[in-house]
Amino acid sequence: MGALQIGRRSMIVCGALVVAPHSSVYTPQELAGKLVALDYGNGTAYAGLLMLEGAMPREAITTRAAGTHGGERLEALLRGDFEATVLQEPWITAAEKAGCRLVSTTFFHGTWVADRRVTPEAYAAFLRAVTRAVRRINADKRRYVSYYLRDFPGHPALAGLTADDFNLGRIQLKEPGPIPEHEARWAWEWMSGWGLLEGAFDVGAQINRRLEREAHEQAALAAGLASRVGGGWGAR
Repeated sequence: MGALQIGRRSMIVCGALVVAPHSSVYTPQELAGKLVALDYGNGTAYAGLLMLEGAMPREAITTRAAGTHGGERLEALLRGDFEATVLQEPWITAAEKAGCRLVSTTFFHGTWVADRRVTPEAYAAFLRAVTRAVRRINADKRRYVSYYLRDFPGHPALAGLTADDFNLGRIQLKEPGPIPEHEARWAWEWMSGWGLLEGAFDVGAQINRRLEREAHEQAALAAGLASRVGGGWGAR
């Protein structure tokens, strides 16, 4: 058995379908037959397909491969290399600062993946730490958006951006939890419909339910103990 999914990530990613300031496109429907650059193989690309699919027949969707770095896609968009692309933060904010328009936005989950070497104890400790971080960030999002800028020091598209420029409605986090099987099945079947996956969905071959269950049970037990003594990760 190789690496399997073990749970949902806590960051709910915002993906935005973006056009350049000079574009004549104002709605996703107007992108029918026009070139949209996607970072194939990444969640942003799948989010882009979902937004486009809701606005036009599949045969009208026209895409090309683009780099995984959002800053590079933004630069190419401003050069006119394609009509639209999909960006995450901090590149959505950078695009707006450059005069670009958002013609559609969506939110999507990612998942954590691990192999056999990860123990329930280790994953439970990770869950406790992430839960505490989620609570801190949600209590003061503006304080933490500067981490976006820290991750890309010196990038010209981010020059001059401050924490006040970010739309906090696009910064969404939730405490970690298990992966709902019906959603995992839907995602598999949707990706299969695009020819991205083959075969029938098999939850046991996709999600390590034992590790997921045991780690969440241990994390919940630790939270209960911590709350009873008035401290630790379970305290708000």
